[in-house]
Amino acid sequence: MRASFGGIICMIDKESEQYKQFEQLWMGETPKGINVNKKNSFRSRMKNSCNQEGLEYSKINSFLVFSGLSKKLDDDFIVKNDIKVSSPPRRHLRKF
Repeated sequence: MRASFGGIICMIDKESEQYKQFEQLWMGETPKGINVNKKNSFRSRMKNSCNQEGLEYSKINSFLVFSGLSKKLDDDFIVKNDIKVSSPPRRHLRKF
């Protein structure tokens, strides 16, 4: 699966353990079967996370948030004492 995120094109490996875990949570799969409450709560959490990141809610964007790929920093970051710091645009300059 191919996902595009802010100019970054990344391939999603469907055979990776992280994707398999995400898929189980997305479908609400448990050892006893399908749990609808777990599925709904996970999707709700992903929807909130996507909204906080400023991404449109979808399965691909949810995986990017889940896997941490959405945290890949762009060109606007500096490194201070081995800590990556990015400066977001000022509130009145943000594009919503």
